[in-house]
Amino acid sequence: MASPLAKQRQAMLAKQQNRSSLVSSVSEEPKSLHLLLHELDSDLKVLKTFNRIEDKVKHKREQLIPKFKPYIEEYLASGEQYDNPLFAQMVIWLFDVEDLETAIEWCQKAIDRELDTPERFKRDFATFCADEVLAWSERMAAQGQSVEPYFSQVFFKVREEWRINEKLTAKWFKFAGLHLLRDSDGQPRPTAVGDLQILESAVALLGEANAQYPKVGVSSMIDKTLARIRAIKENRL
Repeated sequence: MASPLAKQRQAMLAKQQNRSSLVSSVSEEPKSLHLLLHELDSDLKVLKTFNRIEDKVKHKREQLIPKFKPYIEEYLASGEQYDNPLFAQMVIWLFDVEDLETAIEWCQKAIDRELDTPERFKRDFATFCADEVLAWSERMAAQGQSVEPYFSQVFFKVREEWRINEKLTAKWFKFAGLHLLRDSDGQPRPTAVGDLQILESAVALLGEANAQYPKVGVSSMIDKTLARIRAIKENRL
């Protein structure tokens, strides 16, 4: 038996479908941004009726993103520079469903157009993207999976283009340095690395992390890595 919340969700979805069908039968003209935002507002209310995050993610992946994506592609192709809350919301959803290729590409477009994140967000798009991709990279690394190409793609932005805060920047350099030192179990362990160039690169990255934000917690790993470098140079493997 469906719960009251599930019944509410079903009723809201049916109402949306009926309204969309009516609009389509009246006119074949493209929907205005005003109408799309009205639909988005209804969709956000439907999302709130899901209890589980995985159900929300599934609904975004299977229903909402396919629904709105064509309109955003048209908006991007037009080259117009007006504020578009629907586009901002789509970028957030793309990260939620881990479509990182499109999410990162569109996030950069949002930055280039100087667009704001949705009202409830306190971070700009560069900070949001950096947060999301770093969190994803940490999950993938913990599972022994590759973090490429997305980690390097965004790390370049963090290093060379985006002006995100020092603490988050330091976390990126820390992850990059520790990632070079991972052993076969995925744990950062300098003694498992025998390549001097890799060890020295790790020290440089961890040193930059410490310079950006001294409380990032890399001092001990720097010391261990330097000790490993000395051991190799002195032939004390």
